Amino acid sequence: MSAEKVKVDLNISNDLIPLIEDLGLSKSLDGNIKISIAIALFTSRSVSLARAAEIAEMELADFMTLLKNKNISWNEYTEDEFRLDKIAVKDFKDELGESRND
Repeated sequence: MSAEKVKVDLNISNDLIPLIEDLGLSKSLDGNIKISIAIALFTSRSVSLARAAEIAEMELADFMTLLKNKNISWNEYTEDEFRLDKIAVKDFKDELGESRND
């Protein structure tokens, strides 16, 4: 999914430039900013993992590695998924119990 690009003139304080460059996410300031935006959008659940990688202009696997290196989880196990798994395990155990009685 390639979206139309819009050039944005961004005014930021000079003291932020070294901080952004020190992130070491990209070789360029522009790349560091794009990746930072992608991470922020992903961690706020505004975009999917795949979309965040596109925004960062990175391959999905590389973006996943970047997140891992930054200790940002890219695979979340939600409470709903846990609840559904507990039900599935209980059902499975119940089935095993019934089949042992056959």
